[in-house]
Amino acid sequence: MNNQPLFPLQKHSIPVLSVGNILGEETLGITLFRHSVKGRNEFEQPHKHDFYLVFFVEKGSGVHHVDFTQYIVGDYQVYFIRPGQVHNWSLDVDTTGFQLMLSADVITIFPNLGSLPFFEQSVPSCLSLNQIKFEEFKNQLQEIELVLPDNDMLTKEIVLLRLHVMLKLLQKEYLNQFPEHDSSTKPEKMIKRFTVLIDNHFNQESSVNFYADKLNITPNYLNILSQKYLKMPAGDVIKERTILEAKRLLTSTDLSIKEIAYQLGFNDNTYFSKVFKKYTGKTPGDFKQSYNFYHPYP
Repeated sequence: MNNQPLFPLQKHSIPVLSVGNILGEETLGITLFRHSVKGRNEFEQPHKHDFYLVFFVEKGSGVHHVDFTQYIVGDYQVYFIRPGQVHNWSLDVDTTGFQLMLSADVITIFPNLGSLPFFEQSVPSCLSLNQIKFEEFKNQLQEIELVLPDNDMLTKEIVLLRLHVMLKLLQKEYLNQFPEHDSSTKPEKMIKRFTVLIDNHFNQESSVNFYADKLNITPNYLNILSQKYLKMPAGDVIKERTILEAKRLLTSTDLSIKEIAYQLGFNDNTYFSKVFKKYTGKTPGDFKQSYNFYHPYP
């Protein structure tokens, strides 16, 4: 473990962890370790990563917050965290399992891995398995663990292929449990493109017309698709993404409410507070006080 602080001093941004912050070591894009050996059971301060994390919980209990959704940790679960998501957890000291950390470069090696449903925005972050299925994934993890330290090119290719197969099998299990997030049909592909565009432009563009134009469809058709697949109008989907970012900034930075409003494209602080309350039931100030995770940076 290195001597650098786990959370770098970034007063005006959410702390971002890299693999080096956590383990004090450089990796080649894939890191796999047993949670009981190198893992931390307490991450009280909300933070985000610059890598993808797949956390296989074999045995354990506690709570895990992912983008302000609370999950009750239990045996045979798999958690998926994408870069940019804010999360923190408090786990039982006897929690066991595997943490698999993947750089963005590794994910982009295989083009079809970029469409993994569990790494998309605003989807369930927890997959529950039975013991038999979990053991199947555990065996694959152990096979990867065994050869991962080898540095020859052929072994690296084998690791990548095994990783590819395992992620696709996870995708199959995920879609069995959450079939509504299958984006294999044309309309669902359109909705996925919509959510990706929102991720890229939400703090500059809030108009449904802007996104419909980018998708080369009419605003009315975009609303129809959004109502069918996302269960809300397109405008609400855009606003909810903005509110999610506001929650992240309110609980994980020392920015003022006015500064957050400006950063998210609101020129009127009063209007920002009104919109925030509409979607959360609380004012920005009340929401911030309701979370006890934030601590001033030293």
